[in-house]
Amino acid sequence: MPTALEKILFSDPLPQMLKKALDFQSMRHTIISSNIANVDTPGYKAVDIEFEKELRSAIGSEDRLSMKTTHLKHIGGREKDFEGIRPEIVSERGVSRLDGNNVDIDKEMTKLAENQLMYSAVIRALTNKGELIKYVIDQGR
Repeated sequence: MPTALEKILFSDPLPQMLKKALDFQSMRHTIISSNIANVDTPGYKAVDIEFEKELRSAIGSEDRLSMKTTHLKHIGGREKDFEGIRPEIVSERGVSRLDGNNVDIDKEMTKLAENQLMYSAVIRALTNKGELIKYVIDQGR
């Protein structure tokens, strides 16, 4: 029977999911920054990425209940595949200016701020997980 420490360290998919979320948030930051940098480039079309749906699918929380399992061989149990998740790059819809550029600087700055908040929240979740592991290793001291 695995100890609490072994369970926290080796069977919890949360750190893998959070790492993947950080990767996507970082990628989205780069894309939004590129949109902002090209605000005056004639013909430039803004893009974004969507990854939330794929991430929800991998953790089994897309508008349905998933069974909580403690072992991979339990009914409903499956190994989480976070490495297979790929974001979808989508073209932003919006009115183009006369030069063909459709970057809305206000919208992009709002997305940049939102993305930074989400990135910070994921970092905090990882920090909390690390503090929990430290607490268990120190046996609650």
